[in-house]
Amino acid sequence: MNINTLWTRLTIATLLPVALVSMTLYPIFASHLEERIDSSRQTAEAFLDSEYDMLLRSMNESFNQVLATAELPLLRQFLVRRTTSRAPEWGPAAEQDWHQMEALLDSLMTHYGRYTRLAVIDTRGLKWVATAASPMLPRPPVVAHEATTTYQETMRLQSRDLYVSPPRPGASGDSDAPVTTVIDIATPIFDDRGQRLGVLLFTLDWSQITANLPHAREAGRGEVLLVDAQGRWLLPSEEGREDQFGDSIISRRPGIWAAMSARNQGMTMLNDHLLGFRSHDIRTQHYRSQAGMIVSQPESQPWRLGILIPKPSLVGLLKQNPVQQLAIALVYLLSVTFGVFWVLSNHHLRGLRQRALQFSREARQYAGEVQDLYEHAPCGYHSLDGDGRVVKINRTELDWLGYRADEVIDKRFYRDFVTPETRSAFDAAFQKVLGEGQEGSAECELLCRDGSRLPVAIQATAQVTEDGFQYSRATVFDLSERKALEARLEQQALTDPLTGLGNRRYLENQAAMEIARAERSATPLTLIAIDLDHFKRINDTYGHDVGDLVLQAFANTARQVLRDGDVLCRMGGEEFAVLLPSTTREEALQIAERLREAVATTPARVGLDSTADGTLSYSASLGVSLVKAGETSLKPAIKRADQGLYSAKQAGRNRAHWEGA
Repeated sequence: MNINTLWTRLTIATLLPVALVSMTLYPIFASHLEERIDSSRQTAEAFLDSEYDMLLRSMNESFNQVLATAELPLLRQFLVRRTTSRAPEWGPAAEQDWHQMEALLDSLMTHYGRYTRLAVIDTRGLKWVATAASPMLPRPPVVAHEATTTYQETMRLQSRDLYVSPPRPGASGDSDAPVTTVIDIATPIFDDRGQRLGVLLFTLDWSQITANLPHAREAGRGEVLLVDAQGRWLLPSEEGREDQFGDSIISRRPGIWAAMSARNQGMTMLNDHLLGFRSHDIRTQHYRSQAGMIVSQPESQPWRLGILIPKPSLVGLLKQNPVQQLAIALVYLLSVTFGVFWVLSNHHLRGLRQRALQFSREARQYAGEVQDLYEHAPCGYHSLDGDGRVVKINRTELDWLGYRADEVIDKRFYRDFVTPETRSAFDAAFQKVLGEGQEGSAECELLCRDGSRLPVAIQATAQVTEDGFQYSRATVFDLSERKALEARLEQQALTDPLTGLGNRRYLENQAAMEIARAERSATPLTLIAIDLDHFKRINDTYGHDVGDLVLQAFANTARQVLRDGDVLCRMGGEEFAVLLPSTTREEALQIAERLREAVATTPARVGLDSTADGTLSYSASLGVSLVKAGETSLKPAIKRADQGLYSAKQAGRNRAHWEGA
């Protein structure tokens, strides 16, 4: 027993200190490793900023050089003379112009030093002057460029606009053998009166621009990446390099392409490397140049510039310093020597374990409370994956929809619960959550299991990690009470409270729809203006309460006489209006006469307190007019109908009058 106990203690005294030393040293090395990773990340960001600024500065310098050259008077004078000639000719004057232009372009070629070709093309697509890096003929032939994409795109641009072609294999001068990569930069040329004269074309040696980019590789710290929007490699081909110009990295380096295409810029870890990247779209990010607008092929933009550097590792840190390895070995040896103190260490660890258990119990209790709050919150909560499938939903929202959790989670797409009328709003908001903004909101209607519809407001955000989008988190609010209140308020705003008829605002809304419908279907639209005769006398004689009864009686009588689809409204006081869709002049007059007669023969019931028999006879005058074609509002027709109403009043009242002027 004693021997076994001794061996047990010796074993513990040996193994426990080793474990404790490992646990102690690991956070130190982990912290050191994290510092090295942060340093590498900062280095990558610094390299990336340097490469990006260098690329942006070089491109903007080229843009400004092209624009400055296009403003030269000699260039405009040369093209003006060329446009006055119907056919290419090389007379003495043309020969002199050509020599002047050749000297100018040769000087610019030497001064700028980054172009393989400078060319001047007139509006007919004829290249009159061209200067290349290699020797050319004393007088080059006139070459047609009207079919080239660069020429066609540039001829659509305005002054100080630029067309920039994607990088492509090119040649120095007129040589047919591709020897470098080039970019065409072209701008239209206008005279002082704004007349288009032609195109100035600079062919940029792309390899000279990109030659200054690989700082990270030259420093032995990493690799520079430059691809277009389709994932094509844009750096010039080099011996010994795996990626050559024009190669696609989508299949060769899918991890890099997935990271660079997911966002415009960022820093991410890929296995044992750090990748920093940034997008640059020359069509929009040319604020440091003097160009007005830059046009390029859509499939080539934006460019994506990246820096790929090795990520430090724990093994690498240990190998870098042999003295450090010896120090670690000594620490382990000393820890074993002092293993006799393992009891104290074990006691300390036991206390830590007890506190961890207490924390675990408290955490479980807290998690249960949070889960209960989530499930029974007064609003709905749900989470969706990238395809819109429900991955989590609380009890409140399930009760609204009338489903069980096992019927919905991981089985149903949330948009299936959205009504077809509001599904587009939900889709737009969900796309915003998946996009760069990573949040969206929408008001929708949900289809419940019992067939009812529930108006809701959805506010969602994206849960994103270094690996990208994980799921969306949405809060759903019941808008039933608010929608009902809005409907009541809207109804009250459009209704006359005394008669229950639509008011003037309601008439204007209906008129807008009926005018548009009449214009589409080429059908007539007429209007009747109505005024109760001697209504002021009724109010003065019997009181306003009797006047209100008369107005209500008229509204009831008019409802019975008018057709379905006719729009009856109270304009104010004793004035009413009727909008008659698909009704001709003759039909409108018949309806007006029928309404007038019904009013005259149907007394209003006002009660025995007001008259002997409890009724009061009254009449109405009516003005009828046509809503003319081309009128966008009802105001002209109301004015004409009011004129007809006035004529009916002048003629003795209790009659209908047509007003067609």
